[in-house]
Amino acid sequence: MLLEDHKRRVARLLRNERKVEDLHSLFADLRMHKPGRASVQEIGHFAAHRHERDAGISLSRANDIQTSARLWHLQFNGTKPSIQHLREAGSANLRIMPSERIKARLGISRQTAEQTFNKAIKKFEDRRPLKQREAEVLKVFGFSMMWQFAFSDGELLHDLVHLLVAEGSLAEEDRRAFETVSTFVSLYALNILHGARLKMADGKIARLRLAVSDDTGLLRIKADIPVTEVPKPIVTSVPMFESTLVAREHCDPRLLSVDDEPIPAEIAGHRLVVLS
Repeated sequence: MLLEDHKRRVARLLRNERKVEDLHSLFADLRMHKPGRASVQEIGHFAAHRHERDAGISLSRANDIQTSARLWHLQFNGTKPSIQHLREAGSANLRIMPSERIKARLGISRQTAEQTFNKAIKKFEDRRPLKQREAEVLKVFGFSMMWQFAFSDGELLHDLVHLLVAEGSLAEEDRRAFETVSTFVSLYALNILHGARLKMADGKIARLRLAVSDDTGLLRIKADIPVTEVPKPIVTSVPMFESTLVAREHCDPRLLSVDDEPIPAEIAGHRLVVLS
């Protein structure tokens, strides 16, 4: 029954019929697929629990960025971070930085970077001299603020197609044809994430909202992550989901306001518009 339901919904999408309820049902069901894909699970869970999420890859990334930002804030205020601060920030930054960036920045693998950081932090705690690479790794991961989006629409589409083929609702020979649905999938994900909230590990709330990249003009989802309340509230706004959609073509500019609560949106054709 469920497989037949999915086949019919996929067939409608391939016929260029764009019904939000089709993607809603597919993502809601496929979030339970074993083995699953993290990006599909994330959108499926947001669709089911849109008001507030207390789990998932977006929340994990937001918590790591908060940890990284808090260490930066300590240093900015002239406070010397403790060894525990450095350990926590280092672990968070190692999870944030992609393996290819570690390789490009330091010329080493993720595993080597983790091992080197652990050696460096132990030496630093014992006040022993560090080797050049250890000092560099400690500086990069222990004393820096990092951010990196949690996932992208390209990753989401790839994972969705993988699961549809795996369960048999999309034929292998229709993989390429399903790429015509990519814009609709991107709009759906942006709309599901826009206005949602993440319940951080410290109990604070990070709000998600539509935004546009200043560099590329592409639509993205940003998270407003609370860093500290003392001496005044400080929030860092960082990308959480990246899309390949040009903002001026696919989004009503009113939805990009940062001065108020996120404005509810809906999909109309190939655009996100204000919910009527």
